[in-house]
Amino acid sequence: MAKMTNLEKRMARWNSFSAEIRDAVETELKKEVDDMVAAIQRAAPVSDFEARPGELRDSVSAYPVQGRPAAWRIIVKAQDKKGRYYGSYVEFGHNTEDGRRVAAQPFFWPTYRSRRRGLRARILRPARKLIREMFPRG
Repeated sequence: MAKMTNLEKRMARWNSFSAEIRDAVETELKKEVDDMVAAIQRAAPVSDFEARPGELRDSVSAYPVQGRPAAWRIIVKAQDKKGRYYGSYVEFGHNTEDGRRVAAQPFFWPTYRSRRRGLRARILRPARKLIREMFPRG
């Protein structure tokens, strides 16, 4: 028998849950992802240097990862005139073409780190409630 990869194990475990529990978890996860995107957008700096002020803020979005249950990616898609993504330059700072250092203005990772505390518990709360209803103690 072939050895299962970690993803295959997770997929098998996910599929073993009832559809009702999976739906509850996915609904709560979508809500948490939307809240995270909104928080990152609030924290994103708005600059006069952008072609359209607020472009960095407005480019923050999320999408589900294909082939992985209950998995989402949050991305920053703002591009400069040359087509380069510049969210990471704002997040971590960078050197300009003339050698000046532009200070970092972190907005993505500090927001993510502050919101991830208790994330798993908030996502699993509806599933736990359903399980308690399905299998009452006593």
